[in-house]
Amino acid sequence: MQERQGRKYAAGIGITVPAHLVFADERRSVWNAGSERPGWAALLTAVRSGRVPAVLLLKPLMLVRHRPADAVELLIAAQEHGVDLYSTGDTLDLTDPSGREAALSQARQFAGKAASLSKTVQKLRRQNADDGRPHGGGRRAYGYGSGMHPLIEEEAQTVRQIYARFLAGDSLRAIAGDLNTRGIPTVTGATWTTGGVSRILDAPRYAGLRVFQGGVESIDGLRRAVWEPCVDIEDWKRAQAERAARSAAADNRPRADYLLTGLVVCERCRDHMVGSIVGDYRMYACASKNKPAPDRCNRHIGAKSLEEHVQQAAVEVLQQSSTVPAPSDLPVTVRRGPVGSPGRPDQFRTGHGRVETQSAYVLDGVVTGPEAPSAWWRLPEPRRRDVLRFLFASIEIGDKTTSRSVFDTSRIKILPGLSLD
Repeated sequence: MQERQGRKYAAGIGITVPAHLVFADERRSVWNAGSERPGWAALLTAVRSGRVPAVLLLKPLMLVRHRPADAVELLIAAQEHGVDLYSTGDTLDLTDPSGREAALSQARQFAGKAASLSKTVQKLRRQNADDGRPHGGGRRAYGYGSGMHPLIEEEAQTVRQIYARFLAGDSLRAIAGDLNTRGIPTVTGATWTTGGVSRILDAPRYAGLRVFQGGVESIDGLRRAVWEPCVDIEDWKRAQAERAARSAAADNRPRADYLLTGLVVCERCRDHMVGSIVGDYRMYACASKNKPAPDRCNRHIGAKSLEEHVQQAAVEVLQQSSTVPAPSDLPVTVRRGPVGSPGRPDQFRTGHGRVETQSAYVLDGVVTGPEAPSAWWRLPEPRRRDVLRFLFASIEIGDKTTSRSVFDTSRIKILPGLSLD
């Protein structure tokens, strides 16, 4: 609509505007500071390159008031490069030299006021930080009432326990699991996660320190907050050092691969079992182990033995098939599952799982028949992973019935995905 109004005005003064010289930024976000404005940038480029003899602005008063620095830039660029300015939509007339001077003067005033206001606001924020006053708004911090006052002693005690256990060597997962086991809720009433525990350990507020622009130090030293701390500053610093040390150790540790990720399902709770490692021992563990009791499940199975067992099952399928169907004859979807909580048939996911798209060429070139056993192990691991996900819908893990040292194949139920014949 605005373009139509502009073209109507341009036609009235004898100017034809080609489509490629219409510049607009239609998103509201262009008014935000630092946002990208491709239309505005292209307009300035056209003015400075001498490609346009004139520029027509719609509602220039809005530009002067809301983006005064941009208005100054355009007015000066037009003056330097001899570009005529026209305007429509408000009382500001850029065709008149006095109107352009007035616009430039107003834009400079607005720009000065904006800069002054920005400096004032920044100075006030810094002063509030140096005085240790809390940030305004937002959800209350765990351990404190609204506005960081008063200290909620019961929650503050939980914060102290988190620090004590972490510094004693406990993992974030273990701490979160313990809090959930004891029924201690977060500030929103949800269960604890490793991320929630991590945020407690990272936040300087719990040591009575005020953050400003990402740091806790001012020219006079640490910014001490006006609220009561939950832990000592030294304990908070030790927690940061321990976090950094554990992160560095994790980065240097070789990443374990899990061939059956997304396929292994806990038969009891219908949650996927995810790759986990304790020391050098790889395993698949039920993902519900972080849930509060009684929904938590500690079921796990050795990854190496399970992967070998499932691959052997795949080899047997390939060995018993005489040919691989042509890719055009293969379905391209596999149903994964069942996934969901037993006894809740009203949920769609229960008994249905999910449908995944599979490449129709996943078996292209895979050897079948008598040569399948030797050919299988020559396949690269990513290729073997794709074939397994094609052949099998899921691998359900039941309860262990043998001694801990014996790999119990009877607890493994491999559900077929697609038939080769």
